[in-house]
Amino acid sequence: MEDFDTSMILRRTGEMVRLAPGAALIFWLALALPTTALSVLPGGGSDARFAFVGGIIGIFGQFIVSGRVARRAGLMQADNVPGRAGSYALLSIVSGLAILLGIFLLVLPGLYLLARWSIGVPIVVAEGKGMGAALGGSWTRTRGKAVPICLAFLVVGTGLVASVVLDLFLIPEYGPAPPVPMLASNLLAYGSTVLSWFLAMAIYSFSAREASPQLEQIFA
Repeated sequence: MEDFDTSMILRRTGEMVRLAPGAALIFWLALALPTTALSVLPGGGSDARFAFVGGIIGIFGQFIVSGRVARRAGLMQADNVPGRAGSYALLSIVSGLAILLGIFLLVLPGLYLLARWSIGVPIVVAEGKGMGAALGGSWTRTRGKAVPICLAFLVVGTGLVASVVLDLFLIPEYGPAPPVPMLASNLLAYGSTVLSWFLAMAIYSFSAREASPQLEQIFA
């Protein structure tokens, strides 16, 4: 993998967003608005349709966005490879549970796993690898890079932290939430979520230059 630091990752993340700004906006709003609608309904939002729609968008949003960015960055090598969506779903479940467990038990192990598996999804999407190969490839390619990657995720995750603070002070524990604070909280939280998808593609791009002759020109 090409050498990089946190500032380089964040700059590359911005470049990745510029490759697919429409997709970023669509999925940001598609995640935040249904969740807000659910939260402000009488009774705290008992209509499960919003939760179902939001869940589907959350599961496949990263897959769709990563594919679009990979194509526009010249990183896509697996357009015709079958089974990528299934591998992505399985990888997301396994890695997500492991990372959450690590964060729950002790924050640092969770962050370390997040860094080392950060490009698992891009490897599945752009290279068509299965779950095991993607996790193993991510672990290998990010060796020695956990610290700058963790720091980049912490920067991108500031929206999530701000969302938690808003929820703590402005959102009632029971009953429907006030619309404006709830919308602001969800926009902040899901903004971090969507940016993390682009962040993963940015990290992946540092390991894929040899596989993509166009990349040097795109990010020159």
